[in-house]
Amino acid sequence: MPNRLHHTAAALAHALFCTEQDADRRTEARYPTQDPAELQVLPCPSEPIYGTILDVSRSGMRAALPKRLDRGQQVRVQLHNNVIFGEVRYCRAVSGVFHIGIRIQEVVRPAQPENEHIADDPLSLYAVGKGLSVPEVIQVREHLVRCEACRTRLAQREALLNPSRRARPGRPLV
Repeated sequence: MPNRLHHTAAALAHALFCTEQDADRRTEARYPTQDPAELQVLPCPSEPIYGTILDVSRSGMRAALPKRLDRGQQVRVQLHNNVIFGEVRYCRAVSGVFHIGIRIQEVVRPAQPENEHIADDPLSLYAVGKGLSVPEVIQVREHLVRCEACRTRLAQREALLNPSRRARPGRPLV
């Protein structure tokens, strides 16, 4: 019995250590969300799978679903008026649901003026890492890639709202 307990504790410690290492290797910040979403497995239209988007980065997202998906499957994610196409990168059972990692391949959303800067409130919410929906996070990130003025404003907001948090060297703000 003590030997089994030792192996179980060692496996748990290894899993936690690997999770921390994975987080350190990430090049993009993850933004936590709780947005409801509808997924369909492609290429053929399938029954919708309803779930929740748990977090999003510029190139991917994590969803909680009631159904297992296979690595490599192509999916269509409907979020509000946005459609995201992506590829399943992993599927893990977690507390009665499945956490699905999706690499974003394409985002289709309603047309919006490109020359408008990000308003102060969404920029502040983005800086503190909460309060925006997945489509809003994606929109802010895409705009920050194109707009030097908004990147400068974001850096100023970050310094004001998160004075103790320093950006890691070599890590982009977007």
